[in-house]
Amino acid sequence: MVSVEVVVPSGVFWAGEARSVTVPAASGTLGILPRHQPVAASLMAGRVRLRTPDRPTAELRIGGGFLVVDQDEVTILADDATWVRAR
Repeated sequence: MVSVEVVVPSGVFWAGEARSVTVPAASGTLGILPRHQPVAASLMAGRVRLRTPDRPTAELRIGGGFLVVDQDEVTILADDATWVRAR
């Protein structure tokens, strides 16, 4: 599992555990699994997919931002975020 935090200008939008995270990186779609190499990436506007322990997939739409992955911790700094598919 990875620990995920989605942060928008007003504060933490969502925080929790996920089996995998898929984000719309500027260089293309990026998938994050446990033990992923550290990475920092610019994010485009698009959908973030979270495979959480209690749901097959939760989706949110972000308006762009930045991603940091370090030691099973995923931080998404987004311009804005809204749920597409309920958590």
